[in-house]
Amino acid sequence: MDKYTKFILTMIAVALFGINYHLFSGEIISSAKAGHGGDVHKIAICSESGNSCAKIAYSSLKVR
Repeated sequence: MDKYTKFILTMIAVALFGINYHLFSGEIISSAKAGHGGDVHKIAICSESGNSCAKIAYSSLKVR
């Protein structure tokens, strides 16, 4: 093999090693960190005046 081919194969090997090291050195899927401290927040979708709000019935969102 010529020097160019050896160089390219070496770069591919180094890249594969780096990817594997990155994946398996820690968590593969990092945990999501939200800024609200883990509490559950309820949100209401209402009209601007607040007189009517959307309701959930039978797994669908009802907006009036």
